[in-house]
Amino acid sequence: MEKLNYKERFLKALHREPVDRIPVPAFCSHLLTELLDHTGLSSPGIHFNLLDMVQYALAGHEVLGLEGMRLPTDGVIEAEAMGCRIDPGDVDRTPSVIEHPFSLDGVNLPDDFMEKGRIPLYLEAVKIVKDNAGNSIPVTAHFIGPTTIACHLVNSETFLLGLLENQEQVKKLLDTLTEICIQMGKALDISGADVLQFPDPMASSDIISPEIFKAFIRPCYKKIFNSISCPIVIHICGNTNPILPFLKGLGATGFSFDVKVSVSEAKKILGDELSLVGNISTTDTLLRGSKEDIKKETLKAIQEGINVLAPGCGFAPDTPLENIREMIRTVKSSSIKGL
Repeated sequence: MEKLNYKERFLKALHREPVDRIPVPAFCSHLLTELLDHTGLSSPGIHFNLLDMVQYALAGHEVLGLEGMRLPTDGVIEAEAMGCRIDPGDVDRTPSVIEHPFSLDGVNLPDDFMEKGRIPLYLEAVKIVKDNAGNSIPVTAHFIGPTTIACHLVNSETFLLGLLENQEQVKKLLDTLTEICIQMGKALDISGADVLQFPDPMASSDIISPEIFKAFIRPCYKKIFNSISCPIVIHICGNTNPILPFLKGLGATGFSFDVKVSVSEAKKILGDELSLVGNISTTDTLLRGSKEDIKKETLKAIQEGINVLAPGCGFAPDTPLENIREMIRTVKSSSIKGL
């Protein structure tokens, strides 16, 4: 097979087309203290300053060696634009919501949502990174799922309790946030993202039941994914085995999962429809593991049928860059071709 460039390989793998080898793009977030030191950048600066955001995204490819570029590195941009007060974070933690200003029966979102907070900055950063990437390096951006945004707005306890006791109010909130997600996804597509990651950690089976997921969350996903033309990869942390069957038929291109889900099991259920992205352990292997541990787990994922090799979640900040490079080297040296 003719050698593919990074973008061609990533997109073909996501569409489950034959590739010369498994891609290892910049997919999950990577707030890495060693990479910050190398670039002379700082956190939270990389989340709030346009040029720093762009430079850090480029460094993930140019310095670290990931086969693509990804930005930004935090998941509260939508919530901040909607009125949530945030902690800007520090060198070892990303921005987070610290004030939930709404109740289930009183969510009033601004009409000019896309012009609020850091959203314009984010979209401009995607455009600039895309200009730098050209046609051979894939650019990934993310937009947060409605379950997680809802928890940001009203707090997790209120939302989860509402799923049991105030279902009409929850459904109304999720319908509103579904439209917000569609706006974000379309804007990122227009700005130049080649692939969209769709993290929704609060939708994990560790938090809500499969029945609730099927009844409340699945319809939102289906509407979102069928409204956006850019390839979308769902990313849900934790044990998602119980909801794997419910991820089929939604219109997503791939599913990204962590080490709690085996590649072989995910492939058995999703392999004919969704590209599998993951699932190298970010703590036991990439943060604390030896080079042999990294090589062993990487080859195991490839042998079991992973389509795109990536960490199972965002990198731990103190992850040694050399460990990530070992993962990349192992992928590049593997003789196993992807489908």
